[in-house]
Amino acid sequence: MVENTFIGRYKILEELGRGAMSVVYKAQDPDIGRELAIKLLKHELIEKVEYRELFVSEAKSAGRLSHPSIVTIYDTGIWNGRPFIAMELLDGVTLDEFLYEKGVLSLDELIPLARSLSQALGYAHRQGVIHRDLKPENIFVIDDGASFKITDFGIAKIESEFLEEKLKQDSNDADRDSQIMGTPAYMSPEQISGRGIDTKTDYYSLGVILYQASKGELPFKAINHAAILQAVLQQNPEPLNLNFEAGLVWQTIVFRLLQKNPDLRYESTETLIEELDKLEKEHLENLKGLTEIKFVSMSARWAVGLSSFVFLVMILGMVWVNQKQTRLMNQLMYDYGFSISQIIASETAEPLLLEERLTLQSITETIAENRQVLYLSIRDQSDTIISSNNKVDVDKAFGKNTEWELVESVAQGSVYFDDVSFSQNAYFFDSPIMYQQKEVGRVNVALSRANLQQASNSSILTMIIWMLLILLVVFVGIYWLSNRFAKRINLSRQKLHDIRLYGEASALPITTHDEFGRMEQEINQLSQKMAGLTRTQKINIVEVDAKLEDAITQSKDIEKTIVITD
Repeated sequence: MVENTFIGRYKILEELGRGAMSVVYKAQDPDIGRELAIKLLKHELIEKVEYRELFVSEAKSAGRLSHPSIVTIYDTGIWNGRPFIAMELLDGVTLDEFLYEKGVLSLDELIPLARSLSQALGYAHRQGVIHRDLKPENIFVIDDGASFKITDFGIAKIESEFLEEKLKQDSNDADRDSQIMGTPAYMSPEQISGRGIDTKTDYYSLGVILYQASKGELPFKAINHAAILQAVLQQNPEPLNLNFEAGLVWQTIVFRLLQKNPDLRYESTETLIEELDKLEKEHLENLKGLTEIKFVSMSARWAVGLSSFVFLVMILGMVWVNQKQTRLMNQLMYDYGFSISQIIASETAEPLLLEERLTLQSITETIAENRQVLYLSIRDQSDTIISSNNKVDVDKAFGKNTEWELVESVAQGSVYFDDVSFSQNAYFFDSPIMYQQKEVGRVNVALSRANLQQASNSSILTMIIWMLLILLVVFVGIYWLSNRFAKRINLSRQKLHDIRLYGEASALPITTHDEFGRMEQEINQLSQKMAGLTRTQKINIVEVDAKLEDAITQSKDIEKTIVITD
């Protein structure tokens, strides 16, 4: 058709596509400037009066439908003896094209698809309209899955009747094929058997669509129409084997839609939507829980946790030991210092009374040769220094440094901590010089703490080395042990994950007869039980198949009887 041609009052802009019995054009309503789609019955079919009449009547019936997920029909009419339908122009792709590009859909995409189609079907069914030929080609995807719209409500009935003539070419039973309507891969068993159909026929087609969107293939495949019809009647679809959480729940929903017996399908779309809402809520809660919970490996957590505990205990123990050791070593240092002071006092008491300075200086210099003695002085009762290893102090008054810290005071004298007078920390001893129970002077000795500090540091270093070695052994041991546990737990978790997604899992090896072995045995038993339940979900209802075959046989007998009677 040439562009800028008018069909009725609608201006044709371009051809969009061709179907089995109609051509679709992009057009414009000049009265309001709205772009729309025109579906025009093919020229070669206008001689078939029944098609023309059904085309218009069914379009008018579907025109009563007004739903967000159903394509809106604006107008119907006759142009040059050919009926046409003016409908909403969609900016999107068919579900068939969408699935071809994306492959399988995730649960986040499947649930909105199922809900949107269910709501549209439920609305149409309440208006007394059954689609009869629901398939991906009749579903438009808008904004990459943001919304969906079903097309050809009512029109599908006429197109299905037209397609039956082509279907006869693939079947040896023309009488039976004359009762069949609908695209074979999406037809329900009751459509194939020629029995009466109702809203549940659309439910079955919806199940086929959701199965295809979930797995990327149809539930039944064959080389021709007749083989597909036979497969729908007699075969069972394979499990979906979904790779997302809640896979079994979704499979249960899809397989219930695919039940061969219409009575076993959903009673209404409301029930189906309730299950979809419940599944979506659980799915979102699971996703939220997974994002909120931060999982840490048991091996790392146990190793770090127990090692940290051991480290804390060892630190506390090391501090306690070091404090005890330092206290004892200081006490030994005090005793050593007072002993030296007393020896010096006993040796210098008489020379001090006799004021024998040379003798006192000789004794002072001799004792000061000890490397641990940093300072030594002897003073008289007037606190004048008589002798000292630091000769500049001789004949000067003794002055006690106010920055010294008194650490102990006993009968033998006092000891101060001195960290300002020398290049290294020291203990400063101040002891009396007694002669016949009378104090005649005082002796001052400063002993280096270097050896004491070195011994303390060496002890601390040794304890740290041992602590690190023990921590390393503890960490490695705990990590190795917990890693063995973690491997068995992760394997069990993977099996539970497989059971949740696929309904079964391979058996776990039971290597120990303890709590782990008991848990693995329980998981194996659960897998066996769930595998049995999954197999029953393959729609293996032999009795229904037998009834369908009986119905087909009876239908043939009735047709033969009618022919004989005629």
